[in-house]
Amino acid sequence: MYTLSQVQIDMARNSTDDFNLFHDQFRWGWIKQNPFTGPIALGFQLGCLIETHIPKNSPHVTVDMLRFSSFELKFANCVMVGDKIDVEFKKGRLSKNENGKQFSTRVCLKANGKPAMIGFKRDGEYPTLNLDLPEILVSQLKDLPDRSFVLDNQYFLKRKWMIVGNAKNFLLSAFADQTVFIDEFANKVTFPQMYPLSLLSSAMLERAQAANYDLVQNPLIYTSQHLSIDKVQLKEMRSNDALNILVKQPQYLPGGIQRFDCFGFVNQQTPLFMAQVDLISVSDMKVK
Repeated sequence: MYTLSQVQIDMARNSTDDFNLFHDQFRWGWIKQNPFTGPIALGFQLGCLIETHIPKNSPHVTVDMLRFSSFELKFANCVMVGDKIDVEFKKGRLSKNENGKQFSTRVCLKANGKPAMIGFKRDGEYPTLNLDLPEILVSQLKDLPDRSFVLDNQYFLKRKWMIVGNAKNFLLSAFADQTVFIDEFANKVTFPQMYPLSLLSSAMLERAQAANYDLVQNPLIYTSQHLSIDKVQLKEMRSNDALNILVKQPQYLPGGIQRFDCFGFVNQQTPLFMAQVDLISVSDMKVK
């Protein structure tokens, strides 16, 4: 069990360039109709805690042998400074269909004994997301200007860089042992799966600013995240590799939900990751 501090939140937001006011200890009160009484943890920060504390193997399979890693997570409540955090995992289950093998584990992250994030962590021979890919070559994508709307304004492009020092701080924000992933004495650099995924929040915030969306008067908060990442590509990544993130124009769903399809490209035509995230404005949400 861990106790969340503002230091952990700041490490997460600084290492991912997430400037959302919900996490800011000095500015959280700026948010109109903010239902929370102080700064809250980053969703991807909590996802990293799940990733780095989940059992890696079972009697049936070694998950590192399965190429794609997926997270299907829903937010049941927020996690705030001083909360006691614990993660529970159900016994994993191996299944097989026409696409190949998949190992699934049910997860529940709790704050003060109450569920805050629930869902599944899956490792498989295939990604769990099947999204229509943007019709563009990676070579073309690299030449487009950063922070611009592209492909007939259907996508927003944000270019980020994989930085080892930032990944270390991100791991520490999730109470993880950074040497398991990054150890200069062992000449080892392996980014956690949640680190490139976490850069999505920065991209989406910059998209909102570019679209003149008011993040103070009507901010959005995550309700769910469905994330899928290619572990083979991730293993090949090194510090200063460019990550080109595309955020598609949102779909508007019942209940005020805005659904964003997102993609991260590095050097291959197939994406490093695909993500489908749902957000809602604070004026539409119901706090439990």
